[in-house]
Amino acid sequence: MDNKFTENRKNMPQDTQKHKTVGVSFHPDLRSRASERARGIGLSFSRYVTLCVEAELNGQKSELLSDGIATPTVPTPQVQDVNLQSAINAGGQYSAAKAASIDFEDDIEQILEEEGLAFTRYSTVANLRTDFLVKYTDPESGREVQIALECKHKLQGRYNVTLGQLIILRSLPMIDAVILCVPYMRNFDENIRETFAQQEIPIAIPDTVGDTIRRFAREGK
Repeated sequence: MDNKFTENRKNMPQDTQKHKTVGVSFHPDLRSRASERARGIGLSFSRYVTLCVEAELNGQKSELLSDGIATPTVPTPQVQDVNLQSAINAGGQYSAAKAASIDFEDDIEQILEEEGLAFTRYSTVANLRTDFLVKYTDPESGREVQIALECKHKLQGRYNVTLGQLIILRSLPMIDAVILCVPYMRNFDENIRETFAQQEIPIAIPDTVGDTIRRFAREGK
């Protein structure tokens, strides 16, 4: 038996009080190493831990710590190696898509200006952002409408997100209509188009966006 630890045990106050069981969680590695240490000096695991705690409280160096049986450091998860070429390719594709999207919005802004329509670009409505908030008054009926115009240069793969976003915008009381503008309708999925139509969300292209806005102000659809 370890003489140093035996000496410390003799100096501990005699245990005359009834013990109370207390649940303590141990890291599996700590529990295994501490149990091995306790067996090596002829103690039960609970008695060994009790003596170590008493030693710590009495200002003595705990055998649990001094013999290298401290709580092990949880290993840091290994970071997966980054494929730099893959990251560069993905970054390039994202930048190109972002540039194309901004260019498309710039084109729509120019069209709205040429059409003489009042609008605010990147407008915030009830904490939601829309690409263009168009305000238009029908000259014949005098009906005033406020339309959220969303531009999607590339809709493929983002149908659900876009549909959900536009439905939320359309539900706002200050929005009379939502129009989705895409670059072209060629090869556009008719099922997708019908889904948007069922939600009363018309789809326009640059050549028809002005007429779509005026028609809604005039007809309400």
